[in-house]
Formats: sequence, C-alpha cells, structure tokens
Amino acid sequence: MEEIKIYHSPWRMLLLLLICAGATAGSIFMLHHPKTGFHVFVAWLCIAFFGLGGLYMLYYTLKESISDIPYLTITDTSCTIIQGDKHTVINFADVESFEVARIRNQEFVTIHYKPDVENQKIENASIHGRILREMNKGLVNAQEIIATTGTSMETQELYNLLNDRLRRFHNIHH
Repeated sequence: MEEIKIYHSPWRMLLLLLICAGATAGSIFMLHHPKTGFHVFVAWLCIAFFGLGGLYMLYYTLKESISDIPYLTITDTSCTIIQGDKHTVINFADVESFEVARIRNQEFVTIHYKPDVENQKIENASIHGRILREMNKGLVNAQEIIATTGTSMETQELYNLLNDRLRRFHNIHH
C-alpha cells in the first residue's frame, strides 16, 4: 500500500506569517510613538513574540517545502508526526482505536493506545510530557492527538484513513 504524506497548507502558513509581520510592524510603530513606559514594554514583548514566531514559521514552512518533510506520514504499519525537531511515531500495533474529538470549533483525531502501551507512554514521559498527556486525557479522553487544522487533509478524511490502515494492519497481523 502506498505511503501517504500530509503537509501544512502553504496558504495558511503565509496568512499566519502576514499576521505576524503586521503585528510586528504595529509594535515597531508603537515603539516609535510611545505614550508610557508600559507601551514600550508591550511593544518589545510583541516584537519578540510575533517577530520570532514569524521567523520560526517562515523557517519551518521553507524547511517543509524545500526538503519535502511532511507533517504526517502514514504507512501500512505506522504514522509519523513531525513537529519541528520532534518526531512522534505511532505504531498501529500499539493502537486500539482512533476517534474524532472536538474542542470548541477545532477537530482532532485522538489516539487511543492499548492499556499497557498507554501506561508505558506515561512512565516514559518527562514531567512536561506527563502534564500534557494528562491534560489531553482530561480534554479529549486520549493521551495524544493529531491536529489537522492548516493541513492538506480534513479531520474526517484522516480519521477514516487511519482507521482503515489500523483495520488492515490488525487483519494481517492477527
């Protein structure tokens, strides 16, 4: 079966980059026309946040498109999520099911691991990882999620694809 690659939408990344550039430009304007010391502080804070955020998004978008590194790669046995320098491999042998969860107006694909794998993932996680996993568990009843906002695939389509691959994997290996 073919390997499927899912990328971030370059148009969405461009829009976010333009928003960051506009906010940075507005902050520079505010820095040159301060009303109080607090305005100077806020201006520098916004320049740092939006300026660095915009530079990071530009770097990440160029890196993804030039080096052909997708956000999500789905094979017959696993899927790999690449977020910056972090690679998360989800082996279908460890997964019990995938579901769609909604938080406000955003949908995610949740990953439900087999109980022994779920416990092992919590034990192996750093303190920050444990906190994030517990937060996810409280919000969507799953330790890990796959965000599809801003990607080339809709949530329901990804959910169907992952469950199809999971069923095929279990049929072949059981």
